[in-house]
Amino acid sequence: MLYEIDKKPMYLHTVDKLIELKKSNKNIDEIIFVTKYEKIIDNLKDKDIKVIKNNNSEFGISQSIKLGVSNSSNNTYMFIVCDQPYIKKETIDKFINQFIESKKNLGCVSNNNILLNPTIFTSKYKEKLLNLSGDKGGKKIILDNLDDLFTFEILDKKEVIDIDFKYQVEDKKR
Repeated sequence: MLYEIDKKPMYLHTVDKLIELKKSNKNIDEIIFVTKYEKIIDNLKDKDIKVIKNNNSEFGISQSIKLGVSNSSNNTYMFIVCDQPYIKKETIDKFINQFIESKKNLGCVSNNNILLNPTIFTSKYKEKLLNLSGDKGGKKIILDNLDDLFTFEILDKKEVIDIDFKYQVEDKKR
């Protein structure tokens, strides 16, 4: 997440898009960022964002989810990873708005019918989110409730590329 893409730490690509989106989309009233990195916490302290330190990241993604949900004052939670720096602000905006119109309680983006991040959960699933454990995210909740799922197809695969290694960025530059 700290690796720079276009002279900017990878996580800031997503954070900056969300902060901009919050100004124009009335459905976004709070952004919570959960991280274990002090450097990120310091870099975000002057931004319009609530930063939560994850002191137990060794327990997996479930710990970050629980911290985000339990520190939110909302009834709907969107989870977006910060290692998808190419996702467009407009895509996130459309996903949120169409999810709300769908009247479903779960939302997930997809590409070629593969369920990906970001995801959205209403408070109907709050307890299930808070009861997750280990390195399991909300995908099991989604797969167990497909009848309550809104899917948003993203056609440009680049937007949903999850960058975990430096070589993935280098491949995109070629």
